[in-house]
Amino acid sequence: MIKKEKELMILSQYFYPDLAATGQLLTELAEDLISYGYHIKVLTAKPSYYKNKEKYLKEEIYRGIDIYRVAATKFNKNMMIGRLCNFLSYFISVSFKLLFSKNKYLLLIVSNPPFLPLLGFLLKKIKNQRYIYLVHDIYPDIAIRLGYLKKNSIIVKIWNQIHYRILKKAEEIIVLGDFMLEKLEEKYPDLDNNKIKIIHNWADEKKIFPIKKEESWFVKKHHLSNKIVILYSGNIGLFQDLKSIIRAAESLKYNDDILFLFIGDGGGLKELKKIAKENNLTNVKFLPYQLKKDLSYSLSAADISIVTMEKGIEGLAVPSKLYGILASGRAVLGLVGKNCEVAEIIEDAKCGFRIDQGDVNKLVEKIKYIYNNPQVLENMGKNSRQYFEKHFTRSKMTKKYYEVFERI
Repeated sequence: MIKKEKELMILSQYFYPDLAATGQLLTELAEDLISYGYHIKVLTAKPSYYKNKEKYLKEEIYRGIDIYRVAATKFNKNMMIGRLCNFLSYFISVSFKLLFSKNKYLLLIVSNPPFLPLLGFLLKKIKNQRYIYLVHDIYPDIAIRLGYLKKNSIIVKIWNQIHYRILKKAEEIIVLGDFMLEKLEEKYPDLDNNKIKIIHNWADEKKIFPIKKEESWFVKKHHLSNKIVILYSGNIGLFQDLKSIIRAAESLKYNDDILFLFIGDGGGLKELKKIAKENNLTNVKFLPYQLKKDLSYSLSAADISIVTMEKGIEGLAVPSKLYGILASGRAVLGLVGKNCEVAEIIEDAKCGFRIDQGDVNKLVEKIKYIYNNPQVLENMGKNSRQYFEKHFTRSKMTKKYYEVFERI
């Protein structure tokens, strides 16, 4: 019989088979915790990023994980009102299910949707149910930075007070890096820092690995063999510095050897395509999300991969795509500010360059430099994989989660 302390319930809007990074990471975490002897239940929504028309059951056992998909809206996530409705409907469904349930599983609650952790606080108050708070994004700070909320509004003041109580009542708090920890310490100086643990995101070292371009079917299929490929792969959002990449492509459009490749989807894709078309940028190529099993091929097609963050978001979130890039053994070009995990890792690993958001001239300069110095680029790629294997493999990171849970 499974011991009570080995039971864990994960609350996340995204889970298998969703393509959202949060869903993929938590699915891998659950799989690994199963191997440690845990009984895992997941309360999630029906897939929204997943493009397959296959219908998924309300209840399913996947690799030993008990998955329960609650009712939630599936409006356009690229529209703020649609995303908010999806958040709220999922939150309401999960709240009804747990508030009237007799189970007292230890809960792992993700910070997104932003009001989901409030449920953990309520369950702690009402049922003395314990929860671990996994901070992927710091709210309401991100909403303020993106212009959705005013810093001194009554909503923000109330939200901050509630957030402090959520953090205080959590058994453990997990953050994604040193800068995120600093943000929380700065914001809540009275918080018990002994229960805050830093665990970075990861990539699966067995599924994402370097592949030589001359040995890649993906490179051959998309005619990338004789190109220096500047890759952006992932969510093409509205609040990322992607226009700088397009403007750099415009400056370099007369060099047929350099190609800017975008792989993914999102609210910003339509505008990027429009700009590329209006400026006749034949050096820009767009591809849809690739299958997870093909990630090694698509990521390794790059010569250098780009990670972006909106200015001011540093320390409030960490782009998970960074770890896949490192795993694929490719150099990293970070369009980010100085004080963030991406910048720190690039400098420490010696695996690429950091450029301020919006600095198109510097971006073009660095691309020209790597074009003229292929050996530097190759060395950076090797450094990426070595640093990844030392610090950010799936097996290392999920073991850290296991160690946190075992202490409770």
